[in-house]
Amino acid sequence: MEHSNLKVMVREKNGKGVARSLRRIGHIPAVVYGGGKSLSLSASLKDVEKALHTHAGKNALFDLEINDGKKLQNALTLVRDIQRDPITGKILHLDFYEVSEKAKIRNRVPLEVIGDIPAGVKKGGILDFVMRELHVECLSFQMPDHIKVDVSGLEINQTLHVKEIGLPPGVTVLDDGNSVAIHVIPPKAEA
Repeated sequence: MEHSNLKVMVREKNGKGVARSLRRIGHIPAVVYGGGKSLSLSASLKDVEKALHTHAGKNALFDLEINDGKKLQNALTLVRDIQRDPITGKILHLDFYEVSEKAKIRNRVPLEVIGDIPAGVKKGGILDFVMRELHVECLSFQMPDHIKVDVSGLEINQTLHVKEIGLPPGVTVLDDGNSVAIHVIPPKAEA
């Protein structure tokens, strides 16, 4: 799994006014929590957007370099929540979750379709995603950016169940193995 470094500052004050002031100067409010504690932070919006545009996206591990004005400390984290402006899509706030390299973590990982166009789609069927991501558990350094699924062999009315999806070593899926992840449905009849 990919690591992204991100420099953040501890912020003493909270509230809407503080958040607006941060956004005016190109920063966003953030919080890191884990181990029974939380810490309010401020991060450069430009640096956050750059870090999130890596191949791993929001599933990347973030190595936070936290500056409280006196000393630096580091925290290995995952993004737990991104709040965005509903109109512009601009990031308004981030929640980070501190992880340990020795403890298992849970996260949602997107499915990435690979291979040729499914055989059933070539015959007029429609590829339907019932699930676009899987809920998985593993050590932080084993967390995949995405899970590749080859659907090229699916015919019309065939399904791919969660238990049939190949997972990287050390990764356990938490979703029901009998759940349908992807299937090819017959073409809709015209009225």
